[in-house]
Amino acid sequence: MKTWQLNRRVNSISQDLTDPVKTETRIDFSCLTEPEREPFGKVREIMDNYAPGSPPQDVIAKNADLWNKGLEIFGRRAMKLFVEVMPASLCCDELEDWYFKLYFYNFWVDWMESIKKVREMPKEQREALLCERRELGMLDMVFRLPRSQPETTKKQKATRCPEQ
Repeated sequence: MKTWQLNRRVNSISQDLTDPVKTETRIDFSCLTEPEREPFGKVREIMDNYAPGSPPQDVIAKNADLWNKGLEIFGRRAMKLFVEVMPASLCCDELEDWYFKLYFYNFWVDWMESIKKVREMPKEQREALLCERRELGMLDMVFRLPRSQPETTKKQKATRCPEQ
């Protein structure tokens, strides 16, 4: 596929997405492995014990690992789907596929490093930063970050993506 053909294809997809129909994305429970289904079964039992209401906060806190495991499973499945579908949809050859995986992996590592720093911030500093971002209207916008390597990345040697 030539560059102009790819641009036409992307523009066509973009045009289709400008007026999207409201849909839901669902993960089919039957696609999960038995070990992946287990935490959801336990969460369902807890929810059923307190139906029609919700479990009290102490029960939710006590079983937070189950909820977090479920979120981890959904997140891992969604990311795996994204990494498989995007190159298949937009990349023309093996080299473009490699570039996609390279940039996505680097995005993921950079994002995880940034989130770790945010989570380590004192609560007051975090609240002040969030307040500043709200006042500047930055929470509703995205922009290109300047290209630079975080200190930890500079020290790392080239590594392979864990999925490979």
